[in-house]
Amino acid sequence: MRFTLFILFLLSFGFAAPSYNDVLKKIQAGDFAGANSGLETLIKNRWKAGEPEKSVVLYVENCIRLGKLDEANRYAVQFLDFFPKSQYRARIETSLAILNVLAKDSYSGAETLRRILAYTKNPVAKARARDLLLQIFSAEILSANELQNLLEKGIDEKQTKGRAQLSLGQKMQKENRNKAAVYWYGEAKKSDPALAAKADTLKNALEGKSAGNPVILILAPLSGSYSDLGNYMVQGILLYTDSLKNKVQLQIIDDHADPATALKKVKQALAQDSIIAVIGPLLSASAATVAAWMSEKTPQIPLITPTATDDGIAEMGKNIFQLNVSSARLASSIADYAMNCLKINEFAIMSPYGDYGSQMADEFQRAVERRGGVILAMQNYAEGLADYQNEFRLLRDRKLTLDTRRMNMSRGNSNVSALSRRESWLQDSTLTFSAIFIPSSNPADAGSMAAQVAFNKLRVGNLLGSSGWYGRDLLQNAKNHAEGSIFSTAFFSNEIDNGLKEFSEKFRNKWQREPDGNKVAGLSYDAIRIVDAVLSGSNSLPAAILQKKEYSGVYGKIIFTSDGANESVGLISVEQGKFTEKSNCLSPDSRD
Repeated sequence: MRFTLFILFLLSFGFAAPSYNDVLKKIQAGDFAGANSGLETLIKNRWKAGEPEKSVVLYVENCIRLGKLDEANRYAVQFLDFFPKSQYRARIETSLAILNVLAKDSYSGAETLRRILAYTKNPVAKARARDLLLQIFSAEILSANELQNLLEKGIDEKQTKGRAQLSLGQKMQKENRNKAAVYWYGEAKKSDPALAAKADTLKNALEGKSAGNPVILILAPLSGSYSDLGNYMVQGILLYTDSLKNKVQLQIIDDHADPATALKKVKQALAQDSIIAVIGPLLSASAATVAAWMSEKTPQIPLITPTATDDGIAEMGKNIFQLNVSSARLASSIADYAMNCLKINEFAIMSPYGDYGSQMADEFQRAVERRGGVILAMQNYAEGLADYQNEFRLLRDRKLTLDTRRMNMSRGNSNVSALSRRESWLQDSTLTFSAIFIPSSNPADAGSMAAQVAFNKLRVGNLLGSSGWYGRDLLQNAKNHAEGSIFSTAFFSNEIDNGLKEFSEKFRNKWQREPDGNKVAGLSYDAIRIVDAVLSGSNSLPAAILQKKEYSGVYGKIIFTSDGANESVGLISVEQGKFTEKSNCLSPDSRD
């Protein structure tokens, strides 16, 4: 037995590990299977620069040849982590691009190759990336939107750029987007004169034909900090595309949530394609920038922003529409009801830190002051805390100061601020406000604030809120403390449950996730439905949208004013632990 083990030891000692050069010779001879066992031995040794580094590169490439794609992908990813500055990085990334294409993620593969072309100084790596990109473009496996995205990110190598542009033109032509096809054939000629003959032949075939299928341009932030919302926007729109029945094409563009970028890309798209409507941008700043330009330059093309809430965007032109109710309209509605129906003239504001709270507080103050009312006190707070005793104490302090002045003036006292035992008053007294406006951004916070009002010795005639109050958490957190409170919210209707339920089910089935709580997906879905609803009419699209005026949306009715703003605001009261819609005591014509 010992002799056998000794012989095995000698045999194992006698078989030295294959050298890198031995393996390389087998690969050069086409013996990929034979090379693979040697490479497996080499890559299991200690990783370091030099031949071990090159062995991993060969192993990844060899695994692709042998169809061991998962193994190739695993070691390629590990290589990039371990050798971040390797001179062979381009080779490994080229392998990853090939793996992407084989996994039918051709866009990711093409994007990787585009980056390699941009950064590598190695002429062999550059040529390899270029050749693979040309093959991808020639195979026509990328969509029009994917080709446009690659071109927008930048392809510096002229031959590759020209082939991408020619492929994009052919893709547009197949989609019957003839205006866009002619544009891209012209661009291909400029980039690569060698393509001139083919581009001219394709372009000449389109002479005398119409511009082709109409296109709806989608502007969404698909990269950066707002990309998740941008993806919800696109998914909401794509959920409806089956209903379009090839009447129109969609062009989806990443505006990076940047106003200048959004405007630049709108101008480019309008010059290149037969754009009949624009949906987006998502954010108010970008929407306002694009709307200002389109209202002057393209009044025949409607722009529908699903989510922008800044006041006045829709008023920029007859072709501009806002589906989301503006903050100003929400604030004005609750101020109007409080002052005209409840006859309240003095208010306090408890506003959460952040854009939403700040904007709603400012709009409410403006609405009250326009109507001759007064804001007695304002106090900010940070949402999510368990106790707001200090914030309520500061609010009570301001009210006590005002009450003291009023009391002394009514008594004729010259020192209007005089109050003996002030601290005792502040600690023990219950102070009264006719109304406090609390623009919480979510129902749980609104319920928490409502529950703490009485606890902090404030007697409030009416608690007022905004759309952030609308949700079951308000009723759960506030219990009886929210009873009688009133808030304004967009789209409220007792009839929305079925529409929202149907939309949510469709969204879930297609995208395997719930629609977002910010209503981005649903409002975007409504935007494409509104465009579709007026496509077959004889009027211009902006005029047709205004003429129809009222639309059934996912979250309730959308009712456009003559300026294109959505005026669908509900006034909600909590009565007997339930949400109840209130009617404004004034007719719409008698309000400001």
